[in-house]
Amino acid sequence: MKRFFANWANGFVDGAKAMRALPWLVLGMIAIELVQHVIEVRTGFFSTDRAVRKAASMAPERMALGWPKMFATWGLAFFAVRFLVLGDAGAALRVPALAWRRYAGVVLFQLVPALAIIYAEPLLATLGAAPTAQAVMGVRLAFGLGQQLLEPLLLLWFVNAAIGTTGFGPVASARATGWWYCVVLPMVFVTRLTFSAAHQALNRYAMGQSAGVTWGMLVLDAVLVGIMVVMIAAVQLRAAGFVAERRGVRVLAEERRELVVA
Repeated sequence: MKRFFANWANGFVDGAKAMRALPWLVLGMIAIELVQHVIEVRTGFFSTDRAVRKAASMAPERMALGWPKMFATWGLAFFAVRFLVLGDAGAALRVPALAWRRYAGVVLFQLVPALAIIYAEPLLATLGAAPTAQAVMGVRLAFGLGQQLLEPLLLLWFVNAAIGTTGFGPVASARATGWWYCVVLPMVFVTRLTFSAAHQALNRYAMGQSAGVTWGMLVLDAVLVGIMVVMIAAVQLRAAGFVAERRGVRVLAEERRELVVA
């Protein structure tokens, strides 16, 4: 148990190292989040009027920026993992073709639930179901929670895809993880849940406030998002290392180098 918590804590230490090594990528993520907040303030996303907020959430300019933001999020996590495994920022940024191809599968795994969550209402309508508030919430909860619960099984795949090895696809990753899934699930899930709760709280507190308070919360939120992406990726990497160590396998399949788990 002590080793488990040491790995969890060291994930945050690793995240801080990755942020120092890749500052421009982190700042780019923060900048994208700030631009989105500019759009949201202008369209009324932080209004106390529920109808105004709903209309603003689907504003074309917000939706247009949402996709680059999501890909930036996945990209920052990708490069953070590469740096933490390879130990060099330059090597992390020199991505082999195999890593691009393999990580596209990881992005697809994350993209499908995102599409279902964002377009829950039209999805229900297409399926012939009434897009009631309860039904929409049900779809979003099922896809969002389902993705979070599946992730711990796939961490060895995530890492190997980012580095560009040919080992550990999603099925092999799940098999190797086995019952250790129950151990690493809290590590990954609680980390994501804590950051997400802080992110949502800052957005909620910004609603209906003065311009100064609103922007104070939104700047803090943008910084939090940049930190959150790197920290979650670092903790996931530590969780993958924890599983690999206990299963007696290499984190990086077909690589001589093994991730050292402190």
